[in-house]
Amino acid sequence: MKREKLQRFWCCKDIEKAAELFKENFKLGEKELREQADLVCENTFVFREHWEMERTNEPVTFNSNVEWDFIPFGDPEWTFALNRHTCFVNLAKAWNCTKNDKYAEKFMELARDWMERVPLTEGSKQNTWRSIEAGIRCENWLKSMMLFADCSKIPESFWDEFEKVLFLHGEYLMSVNGVFHRLSNWGILQNHGLLLVGIYFEKNDWVKEAVQRLEEELNLQIFEDGTQWEQSPMYHGEVLHCSIDSIEHMKRFGIQIPEQMSKKVEKMLYALAMWCKPNGNIPCQSDSDDIDAGDLLAHGACFYNDGRLKFLSDSRFREENIWNLGIEDYLFYEKLEALTPKETSYALADSGNYMLRSGYDKNADYLRFHCGCMGSGHGHGDLLHIDLFSHGEDILIDTGRYTYVDSKIRRDFKSPSAHNTICVDEEEFSICANSWGYEKMALPIKGEYRFTETADFVSGAHLGYIEKGIFISRKVVYIKPGIYVIMDECYGKGTHRYAQNWHFSGDGKMIPEENKVTFEGEKVNAKCFFLHGQTTLSKKEWSAEYNSLKPCNHVLVSMEETGSTSMITVISTQEKGNNQDVLVEQIPVSLEKSGKTLTDEMAEAVRIKINEEEYVVIFCHEEIISEVDLISAGGYSSYGKVLLFSDINPKGICLQY
Repeated sequence: MKREKLQRFWCCKDIEKAAELFKENFKLGEKELREQADLVCENTFVFREHWEMERTNEPVTFNSNVEWDFIPFGDPEWTFALNRHTCFVNLAKAWNCTKNDKYAEKFMELARDWMERVPLTEGSKQNTWRSIEAGIRCENWLKSMMLFADCSKIPESFWDEFEKVLFLHGEYLMSVNGVFHRLSNWGILQNHGLLLVGIYFEKNDWVKEAVQRLEEELNLQIFEDGTQWEQSPMYHGEVLHCSIDSIEHMKRFGIQIPEQMSKKVEKMLYALAMWCKPNGNIPCQSDSDDIDAGDLLAHGACFYNDGRLKFLSDSRFREENIWNLGIEDYLFYEKLEALTPKETSYALADSGNYMLRSGYDKNADYLRFHCGCMGSGHGHGDLLHIDLFSHGEDILIDTGRYTYVDSKIRRDFKSPSAHNTICVDEEEFSICANSWGYEKMALPIKGEYRFTETADFVSGAHLGYIEKGIFISRKVVYIKPGIYVIMDECYGKGTHRYAQNWHFSGDGKMIPEENKVTFEGEKVNAKCFFLHGQTTLSKKEWSAEYNSLKPCNHVLVSMEETGSTSMITVISTQEKGNNQDVLVEQIPVSLEKSGKTLTDEMAEAVRIKINEEEYVVIFCHEEIISEVDLISAGGYSSYGKVLLFSDINPKGICLQY
């Protein structure tokens, strides 16, 4: 084994110091690592790594040899996770923390067994040798080699055998590059592995091919706003890890980094940072788990010497950073000045993801609105969906994914009615055909947005019900710091049933009143006013991580109307114990000059009173003014499609013209 190369090959140069730093700063993490490594020593597998794409909770034990193609629970994702060999890395980390040779012995036993009994064949390319697993294995095998480099228990003869099969991985990955790989996250994950083995074996043709593929894939997959096109922040994170690790190795070994490649990775970091909730976790958008993404932002802060990314990573070096980057980057990160970004709210307009914020502290308000492309098989039917987070807690949630096994529950979790959006006549506007395909996808219509110091505005629409002659639009006004006005506009003819689905965190208590529901969490209260329709409360399920279900609270707001109509929702958030008096009422809209009172189909207004403060929001559903005039409500007048007034700003601001 090329021990000298390994010492500079991986980012973490001084393993002994890194292990000591890990044990000193992450005592719980060390305990969990040793427990998991001990399970592996007993041929027991459970996949709980931080960025594990399909986590498991129920251990699986093999009494004799490991069945590498075994499919428990009817889910082949378990098989794929087993064959990524994260267990090798866990054993290597545990050996560095304890110097207990049982971990090295188990590593050799499992590796030899896999190399002898899992050949590369046309059949195995569908399970144990899928190209995505082969690419991930390259990283995990090389990382294991580095972490075991100083282990005298492992003979050179083993490493020679190990290198032969690792070389086979490179040959195999060179042969795989179809359209699917170029546009899917698979391509970047597998070609990251090809780049690493190319560098390790000094195969310049592999390196050149890997760089060309990665550059093309980043160009195809990453929008100009920095989001990976599959619309899942978890897969965005997986692609980002492989991309930043690729350019890290290219820099270390003197390989020229294409300028656009570096810019794409930097944009991906900021897109991820904007996606994250105030607690640092990504939302369960599409096929994503609710996990902390700060390790990737900290990595970006070190690579780009970027104080804003350090701030956005909560200025914390994570466990993954210690093992992947080592003591030198840890010391660099500690000295790097954290810089607060100027913007709070942010529009990832190309992908149709909008995040409205009051700030960046952990108790800040955060609303996520989505109106963008489907994102292929990982995307969900979530057009016009919103999440809401305040005072350190989830209020409105995305229900997640739960499983990839083609089943009713998989299709249900992907459906529009599993999201906080509006449906018509109990029909879904996007319909799943199976686990990965759709037989119908609604076309999103991206709307306008405007961010100001006092209020933010975002809007969107879709054509999911156009065959019924109905056009659905949603507008959101965020009055800082804690008032949200959601206007759902339903344009069409005939009589239809309209239903809003609202999924609340299961960690809170729901207190119903007439046309009002209060969500009471541990630290936050959210008063939700539904001005149109009847409300029904029930319990449903949500999945914060793969293979895990827990109850959530569900509110259905429904009504039957003829012709164009609307549904208005107002949400007020405040710290628990701050018992504010909140009054919400719909008030008439008129034209100031002519004195004409407008119908609800033409315009609507809402007055909100919180203690002594008053706000009035006007929404115009049509072109109202054919002659010179002003739009009035509640004693305020101005011009525009969406207007916001308050007693401290009676002239108002226009959020949409």
